[in-house]
Amino acid sequence: MSVADDETLSMHWLAARIDPVRGWIARAAISGVLATAAYAAFAAVLAQLIGRWSRGDLAASGWLLAIAIPAALIVRSVLHALKEWAAARASVMVRLRVRDELLDAFAALGPLRSNAGSDGALASVLVDQVDALDGYVSRYRPQQLIVLAVPLLIAVLVFPSSWLAALILLGCGPLIPLFMVLVGRQAAAASTQQAGALAQLGGQFLDLVRGLPTLRLLGRVDAGATRLDTGAQDYRHRSMQVLRIAFLSSAVLELFASIAIAMVALYLGLALLGRFDVGHYGTPMTLDKALFILLLAPEFFAPLRQLGSDYHARAQAVAAAAAIRGVLEKVPSATLATHAVIEHFDSTTAPAFIEFDHVTLQHTDGRVALEDVSLRIERGERVLLSGASGAGKTSVLALLAGFMTPTTGRVLIDGEDLAQHNRETWWRNLAWLEQRPEWFAASVRDNVLIGRDREDGVRLWTTLEHAGLADDVRALPLQADTPLGQAGGGWSGGQLQRIALARALARDAPLWLLDEPLAHLDRETADALRVSLDEGSRGRSVLIASHDDADREWVDRVLTLDGGRLMQAST
Repeated sequence: MSVADDETLSMHWLAARIDPVRGWIARAAISGVLATAAYAAFAAVLAQLIGRWSRGDLAASGWLLAIAIPAALIVRSVLHALKEWAAARASVMVRLRVRDELLDAFAALGPLRSNAGSDGALASVLVDQVDALDGYVSRYRPQQLIVLAVPLLIAVLVFPSSWLAALILLGCGPLIPLFMVLVGRQAAAASTQQAGALAQLGGQFLDLVRGLPTLRLLGRVDAGATRLDTGAQDYRHRSMQVLRIAFLSSAVLELFASIAIAMVALYLGLALLGRFDVGHYGTPMTLDKALFILLLAPEFFAPLRQLGSDYHARAQAVAAAAAIRGVLEKVPSATLATHAVIEHFDSTTAPAFIEFDHVTLQHTDGRVALEDVSLRIERGERVLLSGASGAGKTSVLALLAGFMTPTTGRVLIDGEDLAQHNRETWWRNLAWLEQRPEWFAASVRDNVLIGRDREDGVRLWTTLEHAGLADDVRALPLQADTPLGQAGGGWSGGQLQRIALARALARDAPLWLLDEPLAHLDRETADALRVSLDEGSRGRSVLIASHDDADREWVDRVLTLDGGRLMQAST
């Protein structure tokens, strides 16, 4: 896809997110235009007051004019405040919606979100790239509307006093947006590179923090720090490129505006001296008219200059939109139904049977993960998916969990299409256990009882006992209320997997999906956990992906996958 096409898609995506807040953007723009009208009233009163003073003609009404000046300025300030408030509200609403979309996408991807990027990169998209939309929504979009109305309003107000001054303003005005577009293309490309560098830096930092204990043991901390420093320097370099373009464009815009204002001032000066009688309808140019025009000239260019200054916000938003779209596009086009379609099944009992009906799964890059797979799992049956890495085992689990949908074929639950089930209701049937479970910066209790009543001590200690971890937790200073740490620091791999097993047991789910849960453990720890899995999963429907032959001993049946095809079944 070309850069232009990608920018077009990003602009369409942004337009769709801004549609619900167009009313607030319009309010901001109207307030900005009315603020300019208040300034024009201030300029007219000030020019008339100075003109009368210069002629010695301050009549009794002069004090009324003096009062009107601060009144106009106060009204202008209030309207500017209303503009900022409405624009900020629009920005907040857009960013909240986009963050909700991303969080829904993370939930839909589930444990497969690594396909969309590292946790550090995704966190950067969720926080930094969403916030990068702020300037576009709160400043650039309202300014687009203001820049259409304010210059015309100023020209209309100037025209009765001097058609030539109005013509100078209207002739120089288009130069600013023209240059803005030319520079903006470079700014968009630089902002896209900056966004990519920031996402990469976030991923590197999170990886370094998570792997710091291992790096310290291997004596590779300096190498990790050097890699992080290289990423930081790359981000600094790209940020300076963006700033260089932004400052360059601002300087040129200021130059054009200053030249135009100087031309108007020169013309007015010559007209006042009587040396240039063209452009003011054959009547002498008076001080009050000249001053009125001169006060309005900067206001004519103010919205154009502001739009030029804010154009980098558009470039940042386009780059951010591309990064956000990249994450959202990783979500299957049709996941489990958001609203209830089929919701009558009992979430405490496993389905009578689960069936894959000629299922084929093809990724967006054209790679076929599963090809014409048909299988059936009965209630209470424990089935092992065997095969080499890349054979399609995780894809089967992801389809059954609803994190992906088949390209062709159907996944059936008691004969009904899984795609018609309510997502949240179906997930209450599942317990997911993988080789690298998620941990949270919370206590052992909260990590085990996530989604359950945290005060349910009976459930907590029963599941810890069944997972073989109760004695270890009792030995902790705060027992179950001891903080686990986001990366599980201080806990062995076997202990962390036992906590994950306890979490699965605490869910009391009738269907277990296990994705290589013992892959990276030593043999002794893996054998001990295998016994716990055997005992804890009895009476439940289990689908476990594993290439370890030792797992064949406690399951009822083995299905072998090779290159995405189901090869054979054995007991």
